[in-house]
Amino acid sequence: MAYTSDLRLAQPRAAETGLVGKLQAIKADLSQRYARYRVFRDTVNDLAILPNSVLADMGLNRSQIRSVAYEYAYGTKK
Repeated sequence: MAYTSDLRLAQPRAAETGLVGKLQAIKADLSQRYARYRVFRDTVNDLAILPNSVLADMGLNRSQIRSVAYEYAYGTKK
């Protein structure tokens, strides 16, 4: 009995290799993309409500908000 269960553990599960596995990978990718997008939008919204004087103290101009938020959420541009 123990030998049979050891064999079963050595084989990959169908969920890891088949259609279900591909769908799970797509779902994980979409979840990660949406999370990064939310970080981008939240950063843009947070910076947009700041007055120009505070942005200037941070060394930013209002026209740089989207660029800074993009780099924060996704990393440096390629």
